[in-house]
Amino acid sequence: MILLDLINLNKIRKAVLLLICTAVAFWLQFSVFSRIHLPGGGGVKPFFIPALVIAIGLWSGGVWGGMFGLGIGIYCDMNLTGSTVTFLLLLSVLGFFAGVLADYLINRRFVAYMLLSAAGLAVAALVQTVPLWIFRGASPADLLPVALWQVLWSLPFAVPCYFAVRAVARSDSGDG
Repeated sequence: MILLDLINLNKIRKAVLLLICTAVAFWLQFSVFSRIHLPGGGGVKPFFIPALVIAIGLWSGGVWGGMFGLGIGIYCDMNLTGSTVTFLLLLSVLGFFAGVLADYLINRRFVAYMLLSAAGLAVAALVQTVPLWIFRGASPADLLPVALWQVLWSLPFAVPCYFAVRAVARSDSGDG
């Protein structure tokens, strides 16, 4: 009986619901949206997973955002070609700092989330272009418009992430 007192069922419920949101996002990202190209955008595909991690950090705190960012980053690194530990590090940092910013500096409103998501998506797009620039000799003048199109194409898909994670956080009964 003492062991059952140590288990916080609200946190387990919250983690399961966030894992379900993450699984749906992975399915959409890697099965559905990976086949959708931006017309006239040079084959740019939306990549909204950083926005999901930012939403988790924003609504659940820095520790939850960092830990979910770590797990999601490992999965992204396994599923995206040419990525070794890029997303593991990036998504962990994005989730943690989104939570810290939400706790101490910004509010959790939609506009603040969209600005934070735009910044996070821009950082993710730039991080994806660095290996092409350094190791493949691609021109930054050619890479930056593609990164910008990826950010703009990914932003609409950040909207459902915000509302899904907010619903999970609000259904939680105040465990912090």
